[in-house]
Amino acid sequence: MLALDLVERLRQVSPSAANALLTVAVKNIIPLSAVMGFKVEDASDTRTRASVPLRRRTRNHVGGVYLGAQVTVMELTMGLWLFRRFPPGRYNALVDQLEVSFHAKAKGGVRAICEPPEDVFRSLDAGLRQPGDKARQWVPVRLEDFEGKHIADARFLAVLKRY
Repeated sequence: MLALDLVERLRQVSPSAANALLTVAVKNIIPLSAVMGFKVEDASDTRTRASVPLRRRTRNHVGGVYLGAQVTVMELTMGLWLFRRFPPGRYNALVDQLEVSFHAKAKGGVRAICEPPEDVFRSLDAGLRQPGDKARQWVPVRLEDFEGKHIADARFLAVLKRY
């Protein structure tokens, strides 16, 4: 929680420095993200965006971004949104289910955008009023290439518990 407060204070002075700090934090917590080249582009209470470049370690056998890298950047982006709204220490979050629909080949780097409607937050918040409470809610994420072409949509069934 202290780290998120620090990021928020830094965001007021330099949003790009705050995003860089979040990127480093995610790479330390989830080492796979460092191998993928994961980068936080934006993180606010209403939206998170993160990207993964196309490079040797993220490329599949047909020259696009590997399916695992696409799903991972979407899941990490959704997780950042959850942790901004429901900070670790007071809450624990896990993914219970995942649904993904692919629309196009990811020929270059990809960007995940998690910008759920406000009712997603309200539903989670309503279910987490007391310590020990659990809430479940589908959280949508969109995947685009760096030119804005729609690549995929995902829904993560997030399960949160309040401590």
